[in-house]
Amino acid sequence: MRHCNQTGRPPRDELIRHLRDAGEDPADLPPHELTHATCELEATHEGPHADHLAEIGRAAQLWVRWDGDRYLFVRLAPCEAPAGDDDVCRLFDGHDPGHSWEMRDLLHG
Repeated sequence: MRHCNQTGRPPRDELIRHLRDAGEDPADLPPHELTHATCELEATHEGPHADHLAEIGRAAQLWVRWDGDRYLFVRLAPCEAPAGDDDVCRLFDGHDPGHSWEMRDLLHG
């Protein structure tokens, strides 16, 4: 399986506001993370693209989902499907098939 890697450009001001609300300091992030999103789902997924933005405690993550030029910032529960070792899926619960540990390519690569 391969990552989708589709890129998007979420509204920067809205992205920064959501990151701050999640407890992140945007100044600590690489500049490209404030201007671009890259889909982390499997290449043949259906529906909106998704990029993980921040951890919000153990029970929630901040994601940006987009389809075309429509962006939605959402808090989702982590998937955490076990990989058989100490690793778990890094995507959100209920994502399309293809857990993060099944991807054979480099994300954003």
